[in-house]
Amino acid sequence: MNCTLTEPRIASYRRRGFLVVDDLLDAAELAAWRAAVDAAVAERVAQAGHDGAENEDYYRNVFTQCVNLWKSSAAVKGLILASPLGRMAAELAGVDSIRLYHDHALYKPPWGNPTNWHIDNPYDPFYSRAAIMLWVALDDASVQNGCLYFLDGTHLQGDVGVQADLSSANVGGLFRAFPGWGRNDPSVAEVRAGAGIFINGMLAHAAGPNMTSRRRRAFAFLFMPGDSTYNGHPAALPEELANRLQPGDPLDDDRHLPLLHPGVTAPDRRRCRRDDMGYTASRRVG
Repeated sequence: MNCTLTEPRIASYRRRGFLVVDDLLDAAELAAWRAAVDAAVAERVAQAGHDGAENEDYYRNVFTQCVNLWKSSAAVKGLILASPLGRMAAELAGVDSIRLYHDHALYKPPWGNPTNWHIDNPYDPFYSRAAIMLWVALDDASVQNGCLYFLDGTHLQGDVGVQADLSSANVGGLFRAFPGWGRNDPSVAEVRAGAGIFINGMLAHAAGPNMTSRRRRAFAFLFMPGDSTYNGHPAALPEELANRLQPGDPLDDDRHLPLLHPGVTAPDRRRCRRDDMGYTASRRVG
């Protein structure tokens, strides 16, 4: 795993609001991630009796989404709890500690609809400009099959308290709340399978339609700073946890929101040193 972050790359993330790590996973790791996430998604869909999409016809064809697969799949749990990804997120966000908020499988079906422009953190159970997500491409992501788009720098401009109306099929509905952003051309993030994209929780982003006959698979991890507090919006928190929280309470439940950093294990540190010698996540993500 490519877990190296240089100062220029960290600075670029903080300026633009996202960072592409082209070779995050090697070929063997990519195969393991595909097998683990595919199996977990198939099990979840079978248990639910539906594809995990939202009820509206339009959004049913945006993507199949499954949240918190780490809780039902030991293999998926191992992808995050035994990796340096939490440490990387903390370094980019500039925080001392990081917890997992939830994971999120995002499988855009053949001929799938685009994902609306949106910002994540206003819909989270905590407010923080240091919120960060890692989006991992399990397939090549291209303009043809629904890659991600970003409006550079908007993470420095938006308001964490503003929840734009994203209920319609209007891809640009976000720009009713932030009209100036709609005059900017986005950055296009076409990446190969195995790439990872770290995304600030306040950055405006979207995904294009899938104009191919094949699905486009991605898997995301959504991270929260370790000192985050509850803002009163349950969002994707487990009901059991949300029911006993009051606004202002610390979000420090290790059972539901595991601490990922600090606490990188010795094998992870050794792996990073070897890697250093060889080279330099109802929400809408993509």
